[in-house]
Amino acid sequence: MSFDIFSHKNIDSEFFDKSIDPSIVFYSIHPYEKNKLHKSFEINFNKHNHKKSFGKTLIIGGDDGYLGSIIIAGQSALKTGTRYIEICTTEKHCSSLALHQSELITIEYNDTFQKKLADYNNIIIGPGFSPSQEWSKKIFIEFKQFLFNSNKEVNVVADAGFLSLLSNHPFQYDNWILTPHPGEAAKLLNTSIGNIQNNRIKACCEIQKKFGGVAVLKGNQTIIRSSNKTYVCLHGNHGMGTAGMGDCLNGVIASLTCLVNEKDYFNSILYAVGIHSYAADVIKENNGVIGILASDVISKMNKILNISITKDRDNE
Repeated sequence: MSFDIFSHKNIDSEFFDKSIDPSIVFYSIHPYEKNKLHKSFEINFNKHNHKKSFGKTLIIGGDDGYLGSIIIAGQSALKTGTRYIEICTTEKHCSSLALHQSELITIEYNDTFQKKLADYNNIIIGPGFSPSQEWSKKIFIEFKQFLFNSNKEVNVVADAGFLSLLSNHPFQYDNWILTPHPGEAAKLLNTSIGNIQNNRIKACCEIQKKFGGVAVLKGNQTIIRSSNKTYVCLHGNHGMGTAGMGDCLNGVIASLTCLVNEKDYFNSILYAVGIHSYAADVIKENNGVIGILASDVISKMNKILNISITKDRDNE
């Protein structure tokens, strides 16, 4: 199946200075429209798929007091296509996670953690990390060692407290997706939030250049930057500024990137950012801007994806 991503090359926006990157493309998604392709990606669904057809996904996070972050990330990934998820969290949260989402499998952090990482194709790291607590610090160190020593390319989505630790101990990795909000971006670049907001395109490009991979700078018109491409998502609204919305984004990015072939990897990131914001716009249109929750966006993304799949099959 395919989804459509429509590019708008000639849009002028008060938020961006295109002199920083003249190749900037503004884009929107139209889940229910076909035959107007500019960009697309294929999802490899077939009747022989099983729960591990697209690999195992691991979510690492949820330091004490931050259980909600990993629940939201896990629910988002499950509802947008990920088939098998394990959660590495604290001992305290391992015992209670199943009460909130029984489909999420828990593993406890222990001495075999670094060896276990090789079992996973897709990893979300950072939701519910607490940079000041030892649990998060230890995992950061071991995860960094794993990335440096591994012969396997692992798809990584990194956010939240992991980015705070990364700002203090910077390193590059070519196969991760960093998803900072302006505050986290300011830490990564050792500057002020004001400087980030005054030139968001430049900030996103600098984050990608400094840390590698793909940078996703969240905010009003989220920016996605690869090593040589810059896209700006035209969906989204200020009602998305609620707790857990970033965790929700992590889940859908990890989900869609693990479902596609390598050639469609970047387009799947664009679509994940797009459908996350598009879903919130639909909720705003129907209910208003107040009280848009991450759980609402997860539910709406699930409906949009399933309707899109049905329409795509009807058009085959």
